[in-house]
Amino acid sequence: MLKLSTILVMLSLWSSSISAETLEQAWAMALAENFKIQAAAQDQLAAQEQLDSARAQRLPSITLGAEYLRLDSPPTFSANFGMASPLSVTYWDEESAYYGALTTLPLYTGGRISADIEAAKAQQSAISANASNTVSSVKITVVQAYLDVLRGQSAVVLAESHVKSVTSHKNDVNNLRQQGLVARNHLLMAKVALAGAKQELLQSEHRLQMVKVGYNRQLNRPLDTVFELEPINLPPTTQTLSELNEEALTQRADLQVLKYRAEALLKTAEVAKAASKPQVSLSGTYLHHNNRILIDNDVFAAQVSMTWKVFDGGVSGHHSNKLQRQATSVKALEAELKGIVEMQVTQAWLALEAAQKRQRMTSINIEQAEENLTSSKNRYQAGLITSTEVLEAEKFRIQAYTDHDNANYDAAFATLQIKHVAGIL
Repeated sequence: MLKLSTILVMLSLWSSSISAETLEQAWAMALAENFKIQAAAQDQLAAQEQLDSARAQRLPSITLGAEYLRLDSPPTFSANFGMASPLSVTYWDEESAYYGALTTLPLYTGGRISADIEAAKAQQSAISANASNTVSSVKITVVQAYLDVLRGQSAVVLAESHVKSVTSHKNDVNNLRQQGLVARNHLLMAKVALAGAKQELLQSEHRLQMVKVGYNRQLNRPLDTVFELEPINLPPTTQTLSELNEEALTQRADLQVLKYRAEALLKTAEVAKAASKPQVSLSGTYLHHNNRILIDNDVFAAQVSMTWKVFDGGVSGHHSNKLQRQATSVKALEAELKGIVEMQVTQAWLALEAAQKRQRMTSINIEQAEENLTSSKNRYQAGLITSTEVLEAEKFRIQAYTDHDNANYDAAFATLQIKHVAGIL
C-alpha cells in the first residue's frame, strides 16, 4: 500500500509534468543551463582573482630559502704577520648548510600598484557588463524560440481548421453532385483543395516539431522533451521613444563593456609608465648558517632599497602610448555603438507600432472573412456562385487568421525586443 507522502509526490510530479511553461520559467531554465552563461560566470570569477592579485601587491612578500654547500677544500686565510712561519686560518667549513627568510614591502612604486588595482576593477566591471549582455542575448533568443513554438501551434490549429472547413465544403459539393445540381469538376476541385489543405497541415506539424526541437535546444535539455507553453501576455509599453533611447544609452551592457575596457586600458598605460619611475622597497632578512667556524650563525638585516630605470630605450613610454591609443580606439567604437543603439531602439519602436496597427486591422479582417465565407457558402448552396469562389473565400479566411496571429506574435516580440535593445530585459 502506498504511503500518503508517496502519493502526494506522485501527484506533484504528474501535475508538474502537464503544467504549461511560462516565459519566465523558460528564461530560468535557459540561464541555468546555458554554456555561455557558465563561461561568463567563470570570467567574472577570474576577474575577481585578478583584482585580488593586484591588491595583494601592497602586502609584504616572504621568501624562504635553504642551501647546502660542499667545497673541495675549506677556504683558508694565510699571513705571516712578521713571524717565521705563516699563520693559516680556516674561515669556512668544507661543507655547510644555511637557510633564511626574506620579506619585502613596497614603499613607493610610482603609482604602479594603484593603477594596476584600478585597471583590474575596470576590467572586472567590463566582464560583469559583458555577463549582463550575455544574459540579455540569451533571453531574447529564448523569446524568439518561445514565440516560434506558439506561432507554430497556431499554424497547426489554423491548418486543422482549414482541413475541417474544406472537408465540409467537399461534403456539400458531393451532396449537390448526387442531386445533379453541380458538375463533376466542382467535386474534383473540392477534393484537390482538401488534399492541399491536408498537405499544408502536415507541413505545419513538421515545422512545429522543428521549432520545438530548437526551443529545447535553447533550454539545453533533451531535444525530444514534451512541453506545453503558456501564452504571452505583456503589459503595453508606457515609455516614450526618447525615454527609451535615454535609458538605452545608460543601461546597455555592451556600451558599458566598451566604457570599462577603455578605462582599463588607460589605467594599464599608467602601470606601464610607472616602470620608468623610482621603485622603493623595505626588506628584512634572517639568515642562519650551519657553520662551526662562525661565532654567530644567525644574521638579521633590514634595508631600504631604491631602483630607478632612468633609461630603457623608450620601451615603457612606447608601451604606455600604445595602450592609450587602444583606449582611444575603444572610445571611438563606443561612440559608434551609441548611434547604433539609438537606431535599434527606434527600429524596435517602429516595429511595435506597425504590429499594433496590424493587430487592429486584422481583427476587423477576421470578422469580414468569416462573414464572407458564410455568405459564399449560402450563395453556393443557392447556385449563385461557383465552388471556386467558396474556396477563395476560405483562403481569405485562413489568411486573415494567419495575419492576425503574426501581428500578435510580432507585437509580443517587438515589446520584448524594445526592452532588449534598451538594456532592461
